[in-house]
Amino acid sequence: MKLSILSLASLAPLVSAHFKLNYPASRGFDEDKMSQFPCGGVSQSSERTKISLSSGNFPVALSMGHAQTAVEVLLALGNDPGTNFNITLHPTFRVEGLGSFCLPNVAFQESVVGVKLKEGMNATLQVQSNGDPSGGLYACADIQFTNTGSSIPSCSNNTGVKATSFSGDAARRNANESTADGQAQSGSSSHSTTSHSTTSSTGHATSTGGAVSLETAAWGMLGAAVVGGIAIL
Repeated sequence: MKLSILSLASLAPLVSAHFKLNYPASRGFDEDKMSQFPCGGVSQSSERTKISLSSGNFPVALSMGHAQTAVEVLLALGNDPGTNFNITLHPTFRVEGLGSFCLPNVAFQESVVGVKLKEGMNATLQVQSNGDPSGGLYACADIQFTNTGSSIPSCSNNTGVKATSFSGDAARRNANESTADGQAQSGSSSHSTTSHSTTSSTGHATSTGGAVSLETAAWGMLGAAVVGGIAIL
């Protein structure tokens, strides 16, 4: 049985000019602290969303409050990883439109994560976006990988919401160092993340995963360009 993330999103009104993480279940939301790295200043949750190892992927559902937003999905392994969000699950891309947005198949295979995940392993997912007007906005979800089967939520895009792949430096740049159109922020002092495998000369995260193409909840492919060895899911 699938659960609807749309119903979860409807319980929490969208705050203008920010984004909200609806699934995996967010640690919480504090508009005044959302620019604080990591996790928008929200402490670790006592409850973790269970992610089935057998599925190989899970959806990430957001509510968007900007007409255009640069978005990136990172992962940190461990019970309390602090600021160590060094795995890129989804490199920076652009979301256009307001309201519900979904990445239905965010993969976590060993080639992406860098280690073989096992039953009971804890991790924290962080979604980060460009700030307004500079820096970044952050939201986290604490998760646990498990062999036990669990319901996989469904999610979808609001009317008019779409995703666009970045190319070149825009795809390699962290979302908190990017503008919504993929340009470098002027004079940005945002926090840079580093990869578990390789780090570019500018210190932004890189993925060890194979090249894949951007797929949204409309289940359509939005480009398959390989950008510097990585591409959007």
